[in-house]
Amino acid sequence: MKKHLLFAAFMLFASASLFAQTTKERTIIIREGNDNDEKVTVIERIFTSKLHQTLPDLYYGFLNLNNDAFGPSANVPLRSSSFEWGTYNQHTIFMEKSGHFGMSWGLGISNSYNYFSHDKVLRKDNEGKAYFQSLNAYSSEEGNGPVNNYAHRSFLRYWSLRLPLLMQVQWQINDTPFALAAGVEAEWRFGVRSFARYGGAKHTITDALDYSPVGVNALAALSIDDGIIFARFGLSDFFGAYDTKGDFSNMYQMTIGFGFNFD
Repeated sequence: MKKHLLFAAFMLFASASLFAQTTKERTIIIREGNDNDEKVTVIERIFTSKLHQTLPDLYYGFLNLNNDAFGPSANVPLRSSSFEWGTYNQHTIFMEKSGHFGMSWGLGISNSYNYFSHDKVLRKDNEGKAYFQSLNAYSSEEGNGPVNNYAHRSFLRYWSLRLPLLMQVQWQINDTPFALAAGVEAEWRFGVRSFARYGGAKHTITDALDYSPVGVNALAALSIDDGIIFARFGLSDFFGAYDTKGDFSNMYQMTIGFGFNFD
């Protein structure tokens, strides 16, 4: 019942402020003369619905995999070099008449690289469940011998299409726009593959993991002029099936990043 009331109140607020209204003054000469032109000031009403961008045109973020939503710890050992890059295209749904409040949505695409530490590779069993194996054991099993001291790394890479929905508050300080936005984001993941790079070559470990293709995230962003800082927290599991050791039980992707707009 509470959810229905919140939704109804939200829709009422959205429909009541469909467009933002600002005013602009201009002076029109209504009778020409040499010295004493008669003038009148006209208030011209302009309707607009464009919010300041809080979704970056281009961004870079640092990744982690947590064992609970908003949790600080992780069962999956990631290197600090794990990263994500991507882009968004933001559109305003409505803006309140004062120009300080509004709602927007966007379309985005990203590419994520989760680099594993402790000489682990991500594999799948016969049921498609994800599990870790040591890189030496995997290399020996594949007939390549132990990795030993060769330069190596293993990682999980995937693409995402993103659909965020944000509520936003914005203001100006000395003609510099500031904006704060928060909301939810739907994510469709694809191209999920596990790789290992050793012996001077990149090896595909598996491209058939049992992961969750659709996810839901919480998203917050702070925009100062053309610079943006944002944080994204997964609210749904990344993997669809877990191994018996529980290495991937309830794993959530987290991203903290920065980006820019080029408008």
